[in-house]
This record gives sequence, C-alpha cells and structure tokens, in this order.
Amino acid sequence: MQTIESQIQAALWECCAPTYIRLVTDNGLVGKVLEILHEDATAFANKDPASNGDLTRIVQTYTSFRAVLHYRVAHEMLSLQADTCENVCNALLISSRGKLLSGAELHPSCHIGRRFVLDHGMSSVFGETASLGDDCYVLGGVTLGADGISGNPQGKRHPSIGDRVEIGAFSRVFGNVSVGDDVFIGPHCTITQDVPAASRVILRSCQQVVKTNWPQLPVNA
Repeated sequence: MQTIESQIQAALWECCAPTYIRLVTDNGLVGKVLEILHEDATAFANKDPASNGDLTRIVQTYTSFRAVLHYRVAHEMLSLQADTCENVCNALLISSRGKLLSGAELHPSCHIGRRFVLDHGMSSVFGETASLGDDCYVLGGVTLGADGISGNPQGKRHPSIGDRVEIGAFSRVFGNVSVGDDVFIGPHCTITQDVPAASRVILRSCQQVVKTNWPQLPVNA
C-alpha cells in the first residue's frame, strides 16, 4: 500500500499545484483510490500466473498497472471536484502521464469497475463514454471506441461492457453497443453489435497452417 501511495503522490506532485493537491487530499482522494487500487493489484496477482502472486512486483514494475493507477486518480479527481477548467486539465494531465509511462490511454471520464486487470496494456484505448463492469480482464491493444472517425456526436458513443468480461489482445469494440456479463472476446475480434451475456466471440477468418516434412531446397538453389 505504501508503494501505491507513493506513486499516487508522484503523479499528483508532477502534474498539479500544491494548493490543488491539498484540496483533493482533504477530500479523501488518496485513501479512496488506495483501496480500489489494492483490489486491482490483488486481482492481477490472482489471475496472472507470470506475477507469481507477488503484489510488490505488479505495483513496482508492471506498466499496465501504472496505467490503471493514473486512470483511478484522474477519474476520482473528476468525481470529487466541480467541472472546472483547472480540475479537468489536472485530470487530463495525470491521464497523459499514465499514457506516457504505460502506452495505454484510459480516458479519465470513462467508467472502469472494481478489480480491473489490464495485462500487457500497451496501445489500449478506452474512450470517454466507455464503461466496464467489475472483474474484467483486458489484454493489450484493445480499443473501446466510437464507430466513426471524425464528427462523432456528443453523448454516449462508446461501448458498455458488463461484469467478468475478458477481452483478448488487439480486439476492438466500436460504438454504443452493449456486451453482456461473462462474455469472452477472443484476440483480433471487431465488435459492432450487441453481444448477449455468457457468449464467446472468436475470429475464424485467420487460419494457422503447419506442414511437416516440407521439401528442402537444394543448397545452391
């Protein structure tokens, strides 16, 4: 917990003025974020065999956990404070610091539930109005985006993901679609329609071909 708190303080002091830090600290931001991040780290330790269940290893060395930490701080800042220019700018600065340290872009206004695991999170992007439920597990390169490129409307335009959803690497979920609880989305899938609860979505257009006893070319060919 002390290491997590040190990382929270480092993010705040690098991005915010001392008067603002005192304001959000007095509102209980650090304590609330610490509790949620400890749940995130514990879930990571329980689910990722490469961590060997070591919370210290995750907190100190996993850049994907740094992305979640900066998201939690920035999101809580938006929740605690009024929608002022200073507050929004500070939250976005902390979010940008997390992106620089991790390669993952988690918008501070999106909603991510408890016990979230972002594993190998490089190049993941979660849009402003995206939401994820509790106990989700997401791998790297995942996009929760809008269904347009430019000129997207205001309001809800990103996916809503249920509880206990697993999303494989480089999958994309576009638009204001709903993904139900307990859904498994395999790697490299593109989702543009609602997915009912307890479903499995897999990509079947890529086939790995392995041939044994392939004829050898002559050495001087």
